[in-house]
Amino acid sequence: EPQVFDAMFESKALRTSEDFREAYREARAFGKALSAPGSGRGGGGGFMKNLVEQRICSSIHAGLNTVRALLAGQTLRDEEEEGEAELAVATSDEREALERLLQRLERIESDPKLGALLYYLSKEKWLELGVIVFSQYYDTARWVAEQLAQRYPDEAIGLYAGAGRSRLYQRGDSVSCERESLKKMVAEHQIRVMVATDAACEGLNLQTLGTLINVDLPWNPTRLEQRIGRIKRFGQKRDTVDMLNLVNEQTVDEKIYDRLSDRMRDRYDLFGSIPDTIKDEWIDDIEALGQKMDDYIHAQREATGFDLRYTATMEPPERDWRDCTEVLSRRDFAVLMTTAWTA
Repeated sequence: EPQVFDAMFESKALRTSEDFREAYREARAFGKALSAPGSGRGGGGGFMKNLVEQRICSSIHAGLNTVRALLAGQTLRDEEEEGEAELAVATSDEREALERLLQRLERIESDPKLGALLYYLSKEKWLELGVIVFSQYYDTARWVAEQLAQRYPDEAIGLYAGAGRSRLYQRGDSVSCERESLKKMVAEHQIRVMVATDAACEGLNLQTLGTLINVDLPWNPTRLEQRIGRIKRFGQKRDTVDMLNLVNEQTVDEKIYDRLSDRMRDRYDLFGSIPDTIKDEWIDDIEALGQKMDDYIHAQREATGFDLRYTATMEPPERDWRDCTEVLSRRDFAVLMTTAWTA
């Protein structure tokens, strides 16, 4: 249904409501309060600013849980960084900014990412192909699993997470479940929908599922490759697997997605050219993110000495051998290697 699709997406990003955009602006205002002169935050302000924005972009549910926890005086930590940075609200300006943010978040009627996920499961028939849904936050992953269980009550929905938090949803019930049991159920085609966190994805082999949806994107290209590796492996029956990346429009996630896409499109320009992680301080000036990544690539080139380029077409000998985009097939290689030299 093209009209439904067009209503959800603006180019590559999801359309958001005015309430969402207002909430996101309040999140940025909270970030400014954290980094205000005299706050004593140091580098922590940037961490918290980006974390709150990321969690709102991950899901409205995760955003609400985050804001309420901070207002309740709880210390928040980044799940991905395993507690390397922990902060709590300290000033009246920060609290006031959070209260305004909470009011905005509570007004949002629906999460655009959930709408897109349901569209692909039903209208694009990804449910029939089997799907794994990834999030870097447990709050989002559990909420997604619960929402899918409500809409597909006869479908077995698995939640694959760490620290004993995995669950199985089916016929209105939700029970704790061992991860090995969930993997076995997927292998035996008893589960077609698995929701998983990055913390649990290592060693997860789900090649019986044919599609992947990233509800949010980690700022780590290696982790993205690990996600797709869960289903794109030996035993996958599909010739190609489909992947959907959900990014809200006019947010830091959309901008980082665009920057990463630009760099990853030519990722074979230089071995190891893509940064393992988008550094927190790079995000403070989002417009300069591309330059920061270019600087990183240049430093890698100088450090490693690799300058393997695949951006030009092979031409006569005066062109440098490193400027070749054509990759020989195994058959072509065999023919060339068995052909006699000519004068």
